[in-house]
Amino acid sequence: MSSAESKRLVIDASVATSTGERGERGVRCQAFLRVMIDETYHRLVMTREIGAEWDIHSHPFARVWRRSMNAKRRVDRPNAYHDTAFCLKIERASKTEKALVAMEKDLRLIEAARMTDKRVISLDDTARSYFSAVSSQVGELGDILWVNPVNDDETPNKWLTDGAPIEEQRQLRP
Repeated sequence: MSSAESKRLVIDASVATSTGERGERGVRCQAFLRVMIDETYHRLVMTREIGAEWDIHSHPFARVWRRSMNAKRRVDRPNAYHDTAFCLKIERASKTEKALVAMEKDLRLIEAARMTDKRVISLDDTARSYFSAVSSQVGELGDILWVNPVNDDETPNKWLTDGAPIEEQRQLRP
């Protein structure tokens, strides 16, 4: 484990919420966060907006984990930057109102990822598919990686310990 392999990861509050769920989903979210803190040097990206959502929706496990990340000085707090031109591109590329609403809800994750290491961790596969669908018209999206920590096919914990590398199948591309 090398700090040179450290990446800044934007983790959606959906993951923090799900750590409290019974069953596989909760277990997998907890395991992902444990691997991140115990087996890597990856950092948590926490803008003010994302932090506020975590404050509202986090399960106690995720709150303790976040405090531990803070104590280890592994939380980056970039100032949120709202790129109006970028948002307008997404709006124009969106095929339906439903898709636009889903993407707007998770736009803060994309904006934070664009400012850091372009990595989003989220359970929202619907928003992921909408962002992927418009990425051919919004080129900046194609560089964003999106990982679902409960999807075994994505081997999220191995991806973390391998240094959270750029892998084409994780990028938001059609």
